[in-house]
Amino acid sequence: MRFLLFSFVLFSANTVSQVSQSYGSGSSKIANDKMSEIQYAYYWQRNKNNQDDLLQKGKINPFKGSQPLYRFPLQSNLPDNGFYGISNYVDLDPTYSNPPSTILDYNCGSRSYDTTSGYNHQGIDIFTWPFAWDKMDHNAVTVNAAAAGVITDKIDGNPDRSCSFNVTTNWNYIAVTHADGSYVWYGHMKSGSLTSKNVGDSVVAGEYLGVVGSSGISTGPHLHLETYNSSNQLIEPFAGSCNNLNVNSWWLVQENYYESEMTKIATHSQAPNPFPVCSSNPTDTPYYQDFFTTPATVYLTRYYRDQLSNQNTHITIYQPNGQIYNQWDHMPTGFNHYTVAYWYNILSIPSGNSAYSGEWIFQTDYQGVITQHKFYVDYDDVIFTNGFE
Repeated sequence: MRFLLFSFVLFSANTVSQVSQSYGSGSSKIANDKMSEIQYAYYWQRNKNNQDDLLQKGKINPFKGSQPLYRFPLQSNLPDNGFYGISNYVDLDPTYSNPPSTILDYNCGSRSYDTTSGYNHQGIDIFTWPFAWDKMDHNAVTVNAAAAGVITDKIDGNPDRSCSFNVTTNWNYIAVTHADGSYVWYGHMKSGSLTSKNVGDSVVAGEYLGVVGSSGISTGPHLHLETYNSSNQLIEPFAGSCNNLNVNSWWLVQENYYESEMTKIATHSQAPNPFPVCSSNPTDTPYYQDFFTTPATVYLTRYYRDQLSNQNTHITIYQPNGQIYNQWDHMPTGFNHYTVAYWYNILSIPSGNSAYSGEWIFQTDYQGVITQHKFYVDYDDVIFTNGFE
């Protein structure tokens, strides 16, 4: 679900004309997926057959040991504050309805989903943000083993640009079985990106498995992480008062239910759209730009994860001489929680003033964290290295 809003901001009194009101939107659902009963049975049987075969061959030891503790399974070298969010947890309510409404996550909320066909979401959906297709095309976010184990299934080569439920193809995935017999599925990875290791090979915690993609029945690039114990019982790795599957957390460090964060700030040549329309070949066009010539129109954009209503952001624009060109506050209301959101203002910089030539700073203060992005006006003697800009 996505909402388009036009939000008003409070500007410095003497520079109202230099910056527009805030435009943008937030979304409560970014990446969803599902599997048919036939697909579930297919993946489960493949993994079980390989486990039995590897046990007989002595390539994995008889299951014993303690429950693994997961490290976070995504990694990126991008210079941004963040690069992902969580759109769905395990649906712990076994019933479903028409329309789907019987949802229960580990924190007694409703950040999951079911379908009228009887599918209850059984994993954790970790999506990349913003511009997920752009990140996928640049191999910017990798899937890494959450815990050590042995690869017990691997499928690669399936199409990876799905953006709806109107497909029937299988996903690209890896199953890893841990020493205690529990196992985890890493699903929806990019075609051709999976590790060269094969079934029967060991992996260590943090080892590369593939690139986040959107193969199988998926609405956008994300990792579907699905865990089972040695008795083939579904696990919700997040511990919480409504987790009726297991008591203990499976994380080395468990994230908060809401991780409010300024994921990224950037400057663009035109209005960005991090929520692209689904098509046969979905792509992103971020319109990143850091160099401008006066008279300049700069789109100053802020990308949030887990934004909550009434959270304030203070924005400051510094011109090259260090003076404040403009500053304002933005506090959107009218919603409870956005899984992700983006807001932009249009900054106008007139020509004819030499003080405007040079390095500018776009700064935000959100939840006590200062984030800065540099851009340049009438100035081309700079090499930049941030992201794919």
